[in-house]
Amino acid sequence: MKRVVILGLARTGAAVARVMVAEGHPVLVVDRADDPVIRERAAALPPGVEVQLGGYGEDVARDALLVCPSPGVPWDAPELMWARAHGVPVRSEMDLVFERCRGRVVGITGTNGKTTTTALVAAILERSGAGVVLGGNIGVPVLDRLTGVTSDDWVVLELSSFQIETVAEPRCSIACVLNVTPDHLDRHAGFEEYAQLKERIVRFAVDDVVLGYDDPITRAMAAAARCPVRYFGVDIDTKDGATVRDGDVVSVEAGAELHVLPSDGIPLFGEHNVLNVLAAAAVARAAGVAPTDIAVAVRGFHAVPHRLEVLAERDGVLWINDSKATNAESTIVALRAFGERPIIWIGGGSAANTSVDALAEEVALRARHAVLNGESAPAMDAALARRGFEHRTVVTTLADAVLAARDAAGPGDVVLLAPGFKSFDQFRDFEERGDAYRTLVASVLAARAERS
Repeated sequence: MKRVVILGLARTGAAVARVMVAEGHPVLVVDRADDPVIRERAAALPPGVEVQLGGYGEDVARDALLVCPSPGVPWDAPELMWARAHGVPVRSEMDLVFERCRGRVVGITGTNGKTTTTALVAAILERSGAGVVLGGNIGVPVLDRLTGVTSDDWVVLELSSFQIETVAEPRCSIACVLNVTPDHLDRHAGFEEYAQLKERIVRFAVDDVVLGYDDPITRAMAAAARCPVRYFGVDIDTKDGATVRDGDVVSVEAGAELHVLPSDGIPLFGEHNVLNVLAAAAVARAAGVAPTDIAVAVRGFHAVPHRLEVLAERDGVLWINDSKATNAESTIVALRAFGERPIIWIGGGSAANTSVDALAEEVALRARHAVLNGESAPAMDAALARRGFEHRTVVTTLADAVLAARDAAGPGDVVLLAPGFKSFDQFRDFEERGDAYRTLVASVLAARAERS
């Protein structure tokens, strides 16, 4: 029997291995890493899974039934190109999910806001009494959690452009595209290709499409839809969808307005989170959820970890973790989320090949003090200096940045980690960076409490 080859032994690779073995396939999992953590992960795999650590050849998929790469493996990686050239199917975990899923899929994509909106939709559907599986790019594999999912259940997926490009036909019952701004252009051929990947879930949507109306790129995707379209935005005119009218979130349906909840009842920082709630409300109404269930779920919702997550408020200083803000657009949104409250901004990470000017303009406008760290610190420091922004500190690591922010902050300030850059100069991913920040903040505040 031909074996299944899996590239990468992280959460996704382990999930695929478990499912493939359960289906009776021999499995080989390979990974270029070889350390105690990955060896422990390998030891937890079920019998029937062979593991090869420390590297593998370009022809690793020779004679395989299929090869399944982890999400971080480029879709045009040499080993995948070799497999295609030799007739070995290349299938992603998400492709296997769409193939095997018996439930109704909600697919949510966009450059910013995906995780919060996806989690909101799942919370609303759960409130309505439906069975819900949440996963995808939100960090939790789905494939090994499909057992027991029925046609009455919902599978709510956050979908990145990386994941969408690996699915032959991403058929969602409800497809939602929030917004599209330049991101991941180091992996995609350009912005047009990136936007077209997002649009694919619109073209394959089965029952309903939800689009951001305020973004002309997403609004134009309606032309690709083969099913009814709803919009969300500041003003959707008389079109079906969700908007804010006279301070209330409302669902517009066939010209009528259904009250959902007052917008000041949304327990999340920032105008961007109002848009996330509108998107979730539009998706929920497409799924048939009552406005009262939407309102209750939204009022009880808490910020997702690493997305404007409140860590503590001590001595009048509010500490916020927005490690997921890995590009300029999402960081600008975070800087605007706190009104007139002074901000001590912690920014920086992997050096980028894009201009930092727009981000520097916003930091100079919104922040009282900037603490810069990581590879990108020199470029940001120079950009702020050109704008005459004097209150800035340059350090090497995130740990140093937290200490500098502590020293700069005073009562009434917000200390905001919203880096504006990827995390790979110091951390494995934004989650590891956010977890480190949470630990550092707790340590700093505990030390201060001991002294007082």
